[in-house]
Amino acid sequence: MKILVTGGTGMLGTAILRMYHQQHELHFIGRNTRISAELEQRYGVKGHLCDLTDKHAVMLACKGMDAIIHCAALSSPWGTYEAFYQANVKATQNIVEVASLLNINKFIHISSTSVYFDYTDKLAIKETDPVATAFCNDYALTKYLSEKVVIEGKVKGVILRPRGIFGPHDRAIIPRLFDAKKGSRLLLPSTRNPHVDLSYVDNVALAAMLACINIDKLDHGEIFNICNDQPMQAYSIINCLFDSLKQPVTICALPYVLLSPLLKLNEWIRYRLPHRPEPKITCYSAGLLNFHQTIDISKAKALLGYRPLFTIEQGIAEYAKWFASKDI
Repeated sequence: MKILVTGGTGMLGTAILRMYHQQHELHFIGRNTRISAELEQRYGVKGHLCDLTDKHAVMLACKGMDAIIHCAALSSPWGTYEAFYQANVKATQNIVEVASLLNINKFIHISSTSVYFDYTDKLAIKETDPVATAFCNDYALTKYLSEKVVIEGKVKGVILRPRGIFGPHDRAIIPRLFDAKKGSRLLLPSTRNPHVDLSYVDNVALAAMLACINIDKLDHGEIFNICNDQPMQAYSIINCLFDSLKQPVTICALPYVLLSPLLKLNEWIRYRLPHRPEPKITCYSAGLLNFHQTIDISKAKALLGYRPLFTIEQGIAEYAKWFASKDI
């Protein structure tokens, strides 16, 4: 199968190329020239350097494809609405429209479980459970809007909602933990130590490929939660990470109920400063470390045959190996 992977130079896109370049003819869209060249050389895949908001360039990249796995997104707890809209909604509109024009009728869209998050405890969330009535940030809002683009589009689309992807090339979760680390002390914005789910990147890559292979058996607009199916307390995951990196930490937790109003005020101020500098801790990041949130992946198991390849501990060990080498 000829498959185009958007966001090919990102964490998930790179994992898909690494894992499946021998089984399928893989092409990718990316914007990092150096990483694109290295991926082409290492895996024998074809890269297309372009912006997904450039419809003509997207058309050229999509020609001849049998399927598209759309991983590209602006994934961050901070940014402007316009930047999130262009990267997450407008880009999805373009590639869905191009896929329709070229009769590419297999479209896998990578969304996010952030669409459920509403600053309350939620356990074993199912795909049939409602999304948040007020989205936690512009990232979650635009990911939900991008899902609507896929559902309302004219190509057969399946949506995956992975929970907290981590692994080599992570630019969202682990780097922010590093920023919160002061020597051997790690400052966290909550004393609750909630139960959370995470997804090692190779497990999400597997789910994406299973959805692509099985899409003819699925209904248009099907949504699947994806995670490691291994709920753990946040402190246990964090300690495992820093122990694997040989940087053991002492967690110093602050009371969320007192910190939350200060974080809201800090965000209000920073939104009004030139260049809108990102806070050290956003309201969303603090909320993730305060509220229980686990998801149910029974549907992915039943309809996709999904079973995680790596445990969280194994995924952390793989991340530590990559971190030591900083390979592509």
